[in-house]
Amino acid sequence: MMTSHATRPALRRAAASAFALLAGTGAAMADVTPAEVWADWQAYLTDFGFDVTATETEVSNGLQLTDIVMTQTLPEGAGTTTISFSELTMRGNGDGTVAVVYPAEMPIKVSATGPENFDLDLLYRSNDISTTVSGDPSEMTYETRAASIGIDVTELTAEDTRIDLGETGLEMQDLTSRTVMSIEGGRSAAQVVTAGLTSYDFAMTDPEGQPFEVSGEIERIEMTGDFAIPEGADMNDMTAALAQGFKVNGDYRFGPGRGTFRGGAEGAVTTGETTSEGGTLNLRMDETGIAYGGTSDGSTASITIPQLPVPMSMAIDQSSFEAAVPLIQSGEPQPMALSFLLGGVTLGDNVWAMFDPQGILPRDPATVELDLDGMATVLADLMDPAAMLDADDEAPFTLNALTLNRLLVSLAGAELTGEGDVTFEGAPTEAFDMPAPVGSASFVLTGANALLDKLVEAGLLGQENAMVARMTLGGVAVAGEGEDTLKSDIEFTEGGGIVVNGMRMK
Repeated sequence: MMTSHATRPALRRAAASAFALLAGTGAAMADVTPAEVWADWQAYLTDFGFDVTATETEVSNGLQLTDIVMTQTLPEGAGTTTISFSELTMRGNGDGTVAVVYPAEMPIKVSATGPENFDLDLLYRSNDISTTVSGDPSEMTYETRAASIGIDVTELTAEDTRIDLGETGLEMQDLTSRTVMSIEGGRSAAQVVTAGLTSYDFAMTDPEGQPFEVSGEIERIEMTGDFAIPEGADMNDMTAALAQGFKVNGDYRFGPGRGTFRGGAEGAVTTGETTSEGGTLNLRMDETGIAYGGTSDGSTASITIPQLPVPMSMAIDQSSFEAAVPLIQSGEPQPMALSFLLGGVTLGDNVWAMFDPQGILPRDPATVELDLDGMATVLADLMDPAAMLDADDEAPFTLNALTLNRLLVSLAGAELTGEGDVTFEGAPTEAFDMPAPVGSASFVLTGANALLDKLVEAGLLGQENAMVARMTLGGVAVAGEGEDTLKSDIEFTEGGGIVVNGMRMK
């Protein structure tokens, strides 16, 4: 299924709001009534750009809410998102707190109209769940405990075409959640969520009729997060809201997990298994931009492909990524960053046996690491759906400067390291299709000749090809310190010139 730039943010915001309702949201000890809790929910959703309607019926000590409908209309004709719930009940506990009562099963419907249309039917399930709201109208605390909660996809239709998702759903066991919600000078919240065993299933059939299935489980999840919405901020205009001070932070920690996948036509099915010792995810968004990253420890994967005689297996000791980009259009350069690590990568003996049965190549763990930061000028607001549609295929920013803090590639006994710093100024050049870089970069390569010799010995590279590789390296590198070491110092000069090891190449 494909969704447009306009509908994807709408669905993300809608899903976040729905989860806040279901898992619990808000902080302090005083008296609060069901009517005040419901009023705060409506105000909370209104802050995120939703119109809320419901049928309210007074019951003993509280309110019964049925036919709950939340509608969000995106600006610039980008579409409308609608979320509907069947029923909720809010009852006073007689001690100044309020209980939110969910039915054991509650249908939820999410619909979007606009450049692309979809209808998503969900079934929310809960077992032994209790949500208690305490505090006062200016600050409420939501505390939720549940033996389990789950959500299943019952039907998805996109552009009037039904998408077969089979058994797709998520279930969390032993859930606890505490959220403190304050409305002093705007709205802010701080949340802590923990869950025990979390399982997931995803299944779909592609347009050609080939099935694909993924399932797995994570032993535990811990999440802390907070957000702040300035008073008067329009959350339908995310660019303006960020400029006013809207911000959100989230940190997630995952325990050990495992998963399986299966896909392909009958007689040509690919299967696989994955494991992980755990990992993290983090998210930050404010007026300076958005930053997203994560880590994973002790990952393994085993894949069986019909075309290969043996399963393929690999392990990664540590992997991580970080990305930070500015979001708001500005005439001034703004910081950006990107880093990536695959550390301690090893292949299974059955994989090595396919191309190096004699064990000639070194089988030391491989590592790939890249660390970049720079400056970029944002040409269009990245959180503005209309601006992104207008930009079409044009890049929404220009690169002003780039620093290579670290490059490391270590593989089969050879190692490449590098660092550099360049700026980009002036008009785009034909050679680079962007302003020419000005600056320098340095690289060191060790063990390259030894690796070429071993590739030839293993029969993976011919002598003539090895000679071509040595000549190519000799054209861009000179001998460095130490045995089997090459280095290359590259200078980018004004006007698009390139000087390598003191020799002008362009």
